[in-house]
Amino acid sequence: MSLSIHPSAPPPGGPEDRRFGALRDPRAFVRVFVGVFFRDLESFFPGCRVEPIEPESPSRPGLTRTRSRPGGGMDFRMAEGPRGVAVALFGSWYRIVAEGPVGLGEEDLRLIRAMGSVLDLNYQILFRRSRMSILQLLRGMPEDHYVAAFLEPSAYAAGNSAPSRVAEAILTLRTMALSTYENRRVTTGALVLGPRDDEAAPGSPPGALSFGVELTSLKSLQRLCDGRRTLFLVDRDGRLADVIDVRRWVDRDGRSTDEDPGLEIPCARLYQAHARATREGGHVCLVLSPHQEIKVFAGGMQTFVFAHGRWRVLDPASKFALWRDALDDPRLARVLFQTALELAEDRKGGLLVVVPEPSKVIGRLIAPEDVLDFERDDGDEVPEPNGPTLRLADAAPDAVDDAVSYAIPAFHGPGRGESPSKRSIHYLAAGRSLPAMDPSVVEALASLDGALAVDGEGRLIAFGAILRHDLSPSGDDARGPARATAEGARTTAALVASRFGPVLKISEDGVVSCFLDGERVWDL
Repeated sequence: MSLSIHPSAPPPGGPEDRRFGALRDPRAFVRVFVGVFFRDLESFFPGCRVEPIEPESPSRPGLTRTRSRPGGGMDFRMAEGPRGVAVALFGSWYRIVAEGPVGLGEEDLRLIRAMGSVLDLNYQILFRRSRMSILQLLRGMPEDHYVAAFLEPSAYAAGNSAPSRVAEAILTLRTMALSTYENRRVTTGALVLGPRDDEAAPGSPPGALSFGVELTSLKSLQRLCDGRRTLFLVDRDGRLADVIDVRRWVDRDGRSTDEDPGLEIPCARLYQAHARATREGGHVCLVLSPHQEIKVFAGGMQTFVFAHGRWRVLDPASKFALWRDALDDPRLARVLFQTALELAEDRKGGLLVVVPEPSKVIGRLIAPEDVLDFERDDGDEVPEPNGPTLRLADAAPDAVDDAVSYAIPAFHGPGRGESPSKRSIHYLAAGRSLPAMDPSVVEALASLDGALAVDGEGRLIAFGAILRHDLSPSGDDARGPARATAEGARTTAALVASRFGPVLKISEDGVVSCFLDGERVWDL
C-alpha cells in the first residue's frame, strides 16, 4: 500500500497547536481513516493493489473530488468498472484491483461495503452524530466488526445503539479458543436468530443471560455445546435462550437431514445441518471447530472462516459455479467439489484431476503403470464392464516410452513369492465411475498419496498417481536443467495438470484451490 496512515507533523505554534493540531487539521483525520480502511482491506485481500484516481480521469469520467470537513462523514461510495472496483472516501476516489484472474466477486464487494459502513460509524461516533458508544466498536478485532456488518448490517446503522449480536458471538468464540477444558481444546458454537419472524423460534425464559464474552468465565459452559451437534441459541435480543441440537432444529418441519436437495452449494458433511439452519430467516451460525477455526454460516452456505490468523471471505457459490462451468458433467463437478471439502475438513491433502482427453496424458502426465485399464502386452484387453478400455495404443506415439514392455497384472495377483504392488489392486477400481461410487470410497481413493484422475464423464483413470512436473506449457517434455519453482510439489503438479483439464488441489491446512489452464483461479 502506498497510502500512509501516519498523521502529519503538528503545525508550528504554541503548545496548544502542538497538542490539538490533528483536531485543527481535517486532513489528519482523512489520512488516518483512509489508511485504516486500506490496511484492513489488505488483511482480507492480500496482494490487492490500490490506485488513486484523479478527478475527471478518462478511465473514470464523472468522478469528482469534493472537499471534506470534520463531522461531515466519510461519504463512502462504490462504483464498478472494467479495471476493478472504485471506492470514494472523503470525496477522493481510489481503484481496488485484486490479484488473480477472478478478481472481486459479489460477496467481496459486499464485504467492502460493510467495511465502509463500520468505519463511517466510527467517524460518526467520533463527532457524536451516533448514539452508539465507541466502546462497542472497540470490543474485539476490527475485522470481526466488518464480518458482523456483512451479516448483520442493521446493527451498524447510525441510529442503532445496541451492540451487534454477531460481533459479540465472535468475541465469545475467540475467548473460548484460548481456553482448555480438562486439558482439551474447547469446541462450541452458536445459532444467532435472524431479524425475520419465525414462529418456531422459542422465547427466552425469564432471567436469560446475555450471550457474550462474560459467560466464558463459566467453565461448565465451555463444554456444554460441542459446535458440531449442539449449539447455543441466541435470540433477537442477544440473550442465551436455549441449547439445541442443530439437526433437530433444521428437521422441525419433518424434512430429512441426511441428503437435503435444498442445499444448493456443497458443504462439508459435518456442517451441512449448520448451513441448512441458515437458509431462511436471516439466521447466522458460528462454530469454533476442533481445528480452532471460527466458521460462519449464512444464507445456506459457509461464508467466512477465521484461520491462520486472519479472516477469509469464502464465497463458495461463485467458486462452485466457476468449477461447475469448467466441467461438462454437473454431477461430476459436485462429486469432486464435495470430495475436496471433505478432505480439507479432515486435513488430508489431495489432487483431483479431470482429463477430458485421456489419450493426451497417458505416458506424458500420468505414467502408464498408474493407468487402471488398457491393453496388455499379450494382446488381451482388460475387461471393462462400465465403459471403454483405455489403451496405450490410443496415447500419443511420442508420449509413451518405447522401453515400456510389461504387462499390468490388472486381474491377476502377484506370483508365488512376489510382493504385491499397487498395480495388484487396480482391479478394485477399474472400470468404475466416480458419481456411481459411495462418497466415502471416493474420499478414500482421493486421500492416497498422488492424484486421482478421471475422464470427462467421471470414469476413473488412475488413483494415487504421481504426476510428472517436468512438462513445458505445451505439454511436451522439458529438456535441459530443471526449472526453479517457488511452489510445493502438489501445487506444481496441479499447475501442470491444469493444462490438460480442471484440477482441485487440497492442502493439509484445509484450503481448497482450483486450477484452470495453468493458473490458480481461486482458493476456498
